[in-house]
Amino acid sequence: MGSSEIRIARRTFVRKLLMSGLIVPCLEPWSSGAIISELQSQKIPPSFFGPRSDTVVTWLGMAGVLVNCRGTALLIDPLITLVESEGEMLCEGHYRLRTPLPIESRQMPHIDVVLFTHADGDHFSRVTAEVFAARETTKFVAPPPVERGLLNLGVSKERIVTARDFDSIEFGAAVVEVTPALHDWQDENPWRRGDCCGYVVRTPDGSIWHPGDTRLIDELLEVKDVDVLFFDVAAVRSHLGPEGSAKLAVSSGAKVTIAYHYGTFVLPKGSYGNCDPKDALPYTQGLSARFLLLNPGEILHLPLPS
Repeated sequence: MGSSEIRIARRTFVRKLLMSGLIVPCLEPWSSGAIISELQSQKIPPSFFGPRSDTVVTWLGMAGVLVNCRGTALLIDPLITLVESEGEMLCEGHYRLRTPLPIESRQMPHIDVVLFTHADGDHFSRVTAEVFAARETTKFVAPPPVERGLLNLGVSKERIVTARDFDSIEFGAAVVEVTPALHDWQDENPWRRGDCCGYVVRTPDGSIWHPGDTRLIDELLEVKDVDVLFFDVAAVRSHLGPEGSAKLAVSSGAKVTIAYHYGTFVLPKGSYGNCDPKDALPYTQGLSARFLLLNPGEILHLPLPS
């Protein structure tokens, strides 16, 4: 399939989803009729954070995810603060953005809990963590390496829940389940089991799984009853990649998968944050789960339509 065919297929697919009500954009990304290969962030409105009778989820770019479960706001792996560097505004971690952030940390009216999967700089950053550390009502769930970083920022131990494999933690109407991960990408002192994790956010309206960065390990195939799976398109060392993510889509019973780990930062082609999601298409063929390429800030409603 050529690049023009992929763009046309994506346009047709997303238009069908928009008509079905499965995706609700904050703006009108298709109103001009233009088809572009780059992502177009959609601004997340303040209303996203208010009381509601359902659950909504959106991708923030890279590995960031935002969920509102019936009024409880949960944030996963946010890199959503701009910093100035030599006269240029960059995303924290000194990443140049390929698309604007759909929302910045200080624009979020409230966050009940921030979930971190691991301490790599594209998932945990001191700048955003400091913003939420300053809000005394925000809690954190994190594996030990991130927990140490939060404590160093002055976050009290009482506000942090240590993420341990298979633990369940309740936040409002949501139950967060910790899933194991093995992300041993370093040549020296690699991350070990327990240093990284993923999360299933189970809500009365459906379940959302963010596996984090991990190899495909046997325990992940035991996670079931997932509605929305974040699909890692990074075909690089110590990641699920498209092949592993497709296997989890089958084993977990996911109905929808959302691509992540691409298109957000200016990074070398084929690297951990800049693999081409169209390379995942062969692995999605034959899956019962729908494979979505959302723009950052596009909103998915749960329960999913039958």
